[in-house]
Amino acid sequence: METNTHTSTLTAPAADTLLLTLDEAARQLCCARRSVERHVASHRLPVVHLGRSVRVERRELERFIALSRDPGDRPGNGSGDE
Repeated sequence: METNTHTSTLTAPAADTLLLTLDEAARQLCCARRSVERHVASHRLPVVHLGRSVRVERRELERFIALSRDPGDRPGNGSGDE
């Protein structure tokens, strides 16, 4: 198995993975696992239950990040040169 130390929005192994563990999602968000658990509990971050395992879909994590941005940071808000 290859190890890639280059990081982007999603790290290389996570970018190839459809479902992320809560620990992997926390690493992508640069926060604690407990913070991810709170977002899941408040239904802000949807999860997939596979038996006793809980996983976050990569696309849901990306959607969560997009929705968490400040309104001033979003394209098309009329505050920049468009």
